[in-house]
Amino acid sequence: MSVRNKFTITISDVNGSKHYLLHQIIKRFVLYFTLFIIFIIVTGSYLISFLMDEVTGLEVKKTNMIKQQKDLKQSNDKLIKDLKQSNDKLIKDLNLKTKILTKKINKKNEELNSIKDKITDIEALVGITPSLEEEVDIRLQKIQFTTAQQKLFFDNIPNGEVVPFSGFSGKFGWRIHPILKRKEFHRGLDLRAKRMTPVRAPADGVVEYAGYHKSSGFGNLVIIEHNYGFKTSYGHLSKKFPVKSGDFVKKGDIIAYTGNSGMSTGPHLHYEVRFITRPLDPLNFIKWNSSNFEQIFKKEKRVSWQSLIKQMQNHLHLAKQQ
Repeated sequence: MSVRNKFTITISDVNGSKHYLLHQIIKRFVLYFTLFIIFIIVTGSYLISFLMDEVTGLEVKKTNMIKQQKDLKQSNDKLIKDLKQSNDKLIKDLNLKTKILTKKINKKNEELNSIKDKITDIEALVGITPSLEEEVDIRLQKIQFTTAQQKLFFDNIPNGEVVPFSGFSGKFGWRIHPILKRKEFHRGLDLRAKRMTPVRAPADGVVEYAGYHKSSGFGNLVIIEHNYGFKTSYGHLSKKFPVKSGDFVKKGDIIAYTGNSGMSTGPHLHYEVRFITRPLDPLNFIKWNSSNFEQIFKKEKRVSWQSLIKQMQNHLHLAKQQ
C-alpha cells in the first residue's frame, strides 16, 4: 500500500506535533475494545458465578427452612395430638374415678342408713327411745342384750342345729317337687343326714305328735309345740321314736332319728319352723346364735318380735322380784 493511500493524523501541542497513521489507531482501538470485552466477560462470569452460588445457597436455605417448618408443624401437630389424648385420658380416668368414688360413697351411705334403721328397730324392740342426734356407736352400746335375755330366747324359741349341719338338698320356698314333679311351696328345709342320725330339740317344748303321718307325705313325723307361738316339725324319720305325744322336752334332747320314710328320695331330715301357723325359713333359726343375736329380728318380719321381747322382759322382771 502506498503512502498516498494512507491517512495521517497529526496532533500538535506545545511540545510539538505527533503524526499517527489511521491503521495504528484502529489497531489500538480494537486492542482496547477487545481487552474491555474480555474484562466484561471475565467480570460478568465472576459475577454470574457468584450470583449462582448465592442463589444456590438461598435455595438450600429455603429448602432447609421448608423442611424445618414441615418438621416443626409435624412436631406441633404431634404435640397437640398427644396433649389432646393425654387430656382426654385424664378426663376419662377422672370421670371413672369420680363415678367409682360416688358409687362407693352411695354404698357406704346405704350401709350406714341400713345400720341406723337396724339400730332404730332394735332400740324399739328393747324399749329404748331412739335418738337421731347420737352417734351410731353410742346407740349400739345401749342395745346390748344381757346374757339372761339371750338365754330366755334360746331356751324358748327354736335356734341352732337339730342335726349336724352338712348342707341341704331342698331350700325353703317355691320349687319343683322331686317326686310329684309339680311346682309347690316347700315350707321347710331338707337337711342332709345319714340314716339314724339323732335329731335334737332346738328349744324347750311339748311333743304334740309323734308317729306315722300318711296324709302329709312326711312318713314318720314329730311335731313340737314351743312357747310364744312357735312350732317345729321333723319329717321322713326312722320308726324309732324316743318321745311320744305329750312329753315335755328340753333344748338339746333327742326327739327322733333320721330315716327315709314317706315321700322321700333318700335319707334326710325335713325340718319346719312355724309361728302361729306361718312358715318361716328354718335356715335363719339354724344359724341364730349369740354372735349374731340381733339379726333374726331383721330377717324374720313375720314374727311380732317387739311384743315378744316386751313379754320376755316382763317375765325376767317378775322372776327377779320373786
